[in-house]
Amino acid sequence: MDKKLVRKEVSARIAAMTDAEKREKSAVIAAKVADFGFCGKRILVYNSLSDEVDTSRLISELAKENEVYLPVVVSDSEMMLAAYDGNWKTGAYGIKEPTGERLTSGEVRPDVCITPLRAFDENLNRVGRGKGYYDRFFASCDCTKIAIAFECQKVDAVQTDENDIKTDCVITERAIYGK
Repeated sequence: MDKKLVRKEVSARIAAMTDAEKREKSAVIAAKVADFGFCGKRILVYNSLSDEVDTSRLISELAKENEVYLPVVVSDSEMMLAAYDGNWKTGAYGIKEPTGERLTSGEVRPDVCITPLRAFDENLNRVGRGKGYYDRFFASCDCTKIAIAFECQKVDAVQTDENDIKTDCVITERAIYGK
């Protein structure tokens, strides 16, 4: 199925979930991430939008024992990393960003990237929001790529292009794919 159609279909599935369902499922996913046992102390994690797995508690928990970084959109084709310092400001696309130092992927190499997605399949292919930020980042940074998603974001097959980079695993409230 075409990526635009997949995004539309999955967005409708997420929209059908209540806020309570999203909170409950996000908590289950966050607990699975915390128990995952990934290697490394430098972790890149996204700050969630309302239609994504909520990462607010996860960020705080990970920051207790790790160096945590969040993506910051700086142009239509580039994102940088911001060190998590506990303080926030509103950035591009209305996403809250940490106020910490901005770094390039060459200045800090995350060991693990907890990435959002719009849709995924059992082969660990992902569809993002369509801007390609994470695919470009993954092409320049060798890290463990852990996607987190609601189970309703799983589709039969994801159309892929040569620039698309698979995740190493996908964690949902129901399963861990690829581990």
